Amino acid sequence: MNFKKLGLMVAICIAVIVGALIFIRDYLIEKTEFIPDITDLTHNYLAEDEIREAMAKRQAADIKPAEVITTLQDGTPRIALVFDGMPDRPLAARLLDVLAKHKAEAVFFVEGDNVADEPETMKLICSAGQEVGNYTYVGLAAMEKCSVEEQVKELCRTQKAITMHDPLTPNLFRAPRTIYGDDLLKSVRAAGLEYAVKENVRFQPGNIHNQMEADRYAASVINGSIIAIPVNPYVEQKVNDVAVREEKPIMDKKPTIKDDHSAVVPPTVDLATELDLLLTAFEARGVQAVFVNQFRKIHYIPANLPIFNQDKQGDVK
Repeated sequence: MNFKKLGLMVAICIAVIVGALIFIRDYLIEKTEFIPDITDLTHNYLAEDEIREAMAKRQAADIKPAEVITTLQDGTPRIALVFDGMPDRPLAARLLDVLAKHKAEAVFFVEGDNVADEPETMKLICSAGQEVGNYTYVGLAAMEKCSVEEQVKELCRTQKAITMHDPLTPNLFRAPRTIYGDDLLKSVRAAGLEYAVKENVRFQPGNIHNQMEADRYAASVINGSIIAIPVNPYVEQKVNDVAVREEKPIMDKKPTIKDDHSAVVPPTVDLATELDLLLTAFEARGVQAVFVNQFRKIHYIPANLPIFNQDKQGDVK
């Protein structure tokens, strides 16, 4: 081998090595320097800025309570479906397939901690054209018994968890076993939510096994009803144990959708099949499931509270 060929080979090797180093520098090192660390989003889910802003709004004298969406009373053959809790991904996919099959609309009220744990499930719901609502961060019951700070924290953290994974900010709120008084509804408004949803029918999974039972159930539901379908367990409020709540936040006690032992839907129940039978029954009666946003919006007065100036406060928009 002469020196010219040897020199050419050395030059080619050097060029290859230099090119490889430049490629690594330009495409593998410099560009990755600007990729944020997205492996730990815990701090972002705290929503500290959003909570401060909401608390300032909540303390304003002119803040108005959020309105409550309730039943239709025009007799039109419509119902609204709301799912309480975010289902795991396999169940969510099956429920969405059933809704698409029947051209039905629904709102999935999701817990912020479950969204943080499995955001792809929430994205699946949104991409299917269904709506997502705020079900508090842990599915907290008796929200009206919480302090204003606790209410705002639960709501804002859930809003933050959802909007971190979807550009659409929810405007619908629900909480299990909760009385929608003005104090709570002002917190709902301060957190950026316009409406709270009040159901009049609570569906219990496991009671529909065939089309005949589904037909019988559908016949018992009046037009204009809002049907709540439980998916996950809720967290009980410890009203008289403030010290324990402060020492160990109640959100730590919430089972996520990965905890099969705590599911509301018994393992033997196929909720998607029940929903299919139920929607088939409603279709036979000419009843369509629509988004709850189409229903009445009122200034809500709980039944167990004294009523003053009902003509003004109870007006339907």
